[in-house]
Amino acid sequence: MILFYIALCSFILSLSLVPVTIRISNRFYIFKPAKDKKGKPCIGGAGIYIAFLVAVLSSLFFIKLPVGKLSAVIAPSSIIMLLGLIDDIKDLRPFLKILGELLGIAILVLLGIFTKIAFIPGWANIFITALWLLFITNAFNLLDIMDGLASGLVIIISLSLQIIAFINKDIFSCVILTALIGAHAGFLRYNYPPAKVYMGDTGSLVSGFLLAAIAINISYAPMERKIALFTPILAMSLPIYDTLFLIFMRIKKKKLIFSKTRDHFALRLVTMGCSIKKSIWIMYAFSMFLAFSVIIVAFSSNLTGLIVLGITGLVFILIGKKVGMVDLDE
Repeated sequence: MILFYIALCSFILSLSLVPVTIRISNRFYIFKPAKDKKGKPCIGGAGIYIAFLVAVLSSLFFIKLPVGKLSAVIAPSSIIMLLGLIDDIKDLRPFLKILGELLGIAILVLLGIFTKIAFIPGWANIFITALWLLFITNAFNLLDIMDGLASGLVIIISLSLQIIAFINKDIFSCVILTALIGAHAGFLRYNYPPAKVYMGDTGSLVSGFLLAAIAINISYAPMERKIALFTPILAMSLPIYDTLFLIFMRIKKKKLIFSKTRDHFALRLVTMGCSIKKSIWIMYAFSMFLAFSVIIVAFSSNLTGLIVLGITGLVFILIGKKVGMVDLDE
């Protein structure tokens, strides 16, 4: 019942706050493309995060959450959200964004959230945590390139992780994920194509950061089922795949990694003749397939998990081969 309240609270708040961000964007000309009055308001992510934050904090009136973990999530995620907001307004250089993200990661680790893989040393766990958070945070930032895409995928990925957390009786992770789902569901009302507002870096960076943090907070497996350690990677495999595919295609074209191209998987679907709505629903469907695979790997035997991972990897290879052949007239 408490999870329903949290979802409803964040959903209603997001529905109410996102229009406020639209008015603020219009008032101060915060658009994408920048300063273009024909562009779209781009700080909708502020409405998402405030709705998420209020829903999580209000849950403390009804349920006891570990204060240390709550601080470890809220403090750095607030920094990441503000970093994204500044970037949407001022267009920060990539180097400064990375520094800000590393600050948030350092706080998260210092407050106690990092991977705790038993068979590797502590320093390696911290290194893996930093690399994971940095990559996933920016992967979601890169994924936000089409109306309705990023929010829909955040909801689906969050649901898959929430099922695992719920079965494991991890109430803290359930609360965070439920608030995130509700906030993005409310935002999707305004972002579904044709979008009235973008979440911007304000929303994409903090959403990726929160998902990456909760993904490593959830406990997946006892020592005898090491295959379940791949669960968070599989959960995030679509943004991971899109980012790696993007990097590969840009290197292949001898372009800078941070340059803007149409090499994203979803944009290639549009080039292949799909409408924007059809493209995002293909992405949603693929993400649902991955979510189902995530739950199987989390609770299956090593052999079954290995088979599922193999099938998923083969699907990614076949898709990469297909969309990689698309001729982009850039």
